[in-house]
Amino acid sequence: MKWVAATINLSRVNRTIRRVRSVSRLASLLAVCTLACFILTGLFSIAQNKGNASSISSMKGMAANLSLTFFLDMVAMEMPFMNRSGGDHAISPGSTANFLIRYATNINMRDPKSLMAAELPGLAGESSAVLYSGSATRYTDAPADYMPAPQAIAPLPSVTPPNSNANGSGTSNGSNGASPPPFTETQTKQPRVLIYHSHNRESFLPELKSKGIKDPDAAYDAELNITLVGKKLKDKLAGLGIPTMQTDTDYPTIEKGFNYAKSYAYSAKTVQEAMAANQFDMIFDIHRDALNRDRTTAKLNGQDYAQVYFIVGTKNPDWKQNAEFAAKLHALLEERYPGISRGVYAKSSSGNGEYNQHFSPTSMLIEVGGPYNSLEEMYRTSDLLADIIAELIRQGDQAVKANTTPATPKP
Repeated sequence: MKWVAATINLSRVNRTIRRVRSVSRLASLLAVCTLACFILTGLFSIAQNKGNASSISSMKGMAANLSLTFFLDMVAMEMPFMNRSGGDHAISPGSTANFLIRYATNINMRDPKSLMAAELPGLAGESSAVLYSGSATRYTDAPADYMPAPQAIAPLPSVTPPNSNANGSGTSNGSNGASPPPFTETQTKQPRVLIYHSHNRESFLPELKSKGIKDPDAAYDAELNITLVGKKLKDKLAGLGIPTMQTDTDYPTIEKGFNYAKSYAYSAKTVQEAMAANQFDMIFDIHRDALNRDRTTAKLNGQDYAQVYFIVGTKNPDWKQNAEFAAKLHALLEERYPGISRGVYAKSSSGNGEYNQHFSPTSMLIEVGGPYNSLEEMYRTSDLLADIIAELIRQGDQAVKANTTPATPKP
């Protein structure tokens, strides 16, 4: 009878057990991290959907963060004939990682402010999504709007503020604490464009040197302000045959207990009064932005111009119509004067999120330049804006004429 002797290498068994335990711990850690990632992503999505209007959710996703060059490079990976010869390509390890992180977390690694936005609601409110980009669009340079210092928006000392509408195309500022007088038509033709200013005291440091103002946060003035840019735009449009109405109402003076956060509620009354007496083709709320000079200035034909942002408020239920209107303005400006438009941006919470755009599908908020731009640079841009506005109105007139002209009967 034979016996089989079996020996066990205990050291090898121990090593195997340790390896199994190590792999198990690593697998468990990866599983927990993956689960946590899914849970956090789900919570983030829920919070985003509750915090924003449903219409903006699509823009907050991949489409909002995917640049045109990135998209073209992705297509070229599967379609060789789409390869772009020469120039920089959007797809690189750095840009790809930044895109994926931004898509998953809404954090732009090239914009440090976005890292703090989740913890500081004030910064989160400044977030915006690019709807239409151009040659001058930079995704880290979204338009900014900051609260001015209290002294910058204090009411004028005079009981009756100065009336700067001597040209007969706008409305009187009214008296302190009283509502502005109703609009009246003072032009020979029905005005087709309305220009107003929700933040009428936004001003420019180069024009405030004599007053000793050097801080961009204090670049607000009751006389030297964005309403002068609106007047320049109005005069240029009139010269192009487009009757235009402008209001330069000083809301800090006429609104009792003025609250800057309610600026769009105050200007809404202005728009309502104007629309009650007139039918406008287009309505523009003209502002100046709060970014540095290098982010608000472009050179064209050897001269400096203030750049432009078009802002769409997505709390307006019909925001897509306004976005289409903004796209036309942006495309025509980009075609004729490349580099002047910084693009079309959508906002759902910053400042207001609606911007009185529910009054008309052709209503638009336009940010022109910033606190470091001069009035001369702003005026140059106003002339360019007038050109494209007049062109769009002419295109609309031709379309209406074509649709209403009866067809010639065939013999």
